[in-house]
Amino acid sequence: MSITVKIFATLRLKFGISELSIETEQEINMIQLLELVETKIGAEIIPELIENDEIMVGTILLIDGKNVLHAQHLKTIIPDNCVVSIFPPVGGG
Repeated sequence: MSITVKIFATLRLKFGISELSIETEQEINMIQLLELVETKIGAEIIPELIENDEIMVGTILLIDGKNVLHAQHLKTIIPDNCVVSIFPPVGGG
């Protein structure tokens, strides 16, 4: 499986990465993908997005433009050849 991951906003600035490719032999879900992203970039990204095993308010996780909140949340299966977009919660004022 080949998955393109796009990282936006403060995560892009913090980790200096805007896009990466993840290759996997087996079907994975969103939390497993985030774990693979952490391994690939060598930094923790999950604490920026997940709290108490739930997607933090304001975090947007899209699979081909569809929000995982409208599917199975962190258990949503990632299809082959898709684009996953990660937007962290954003503050303003």
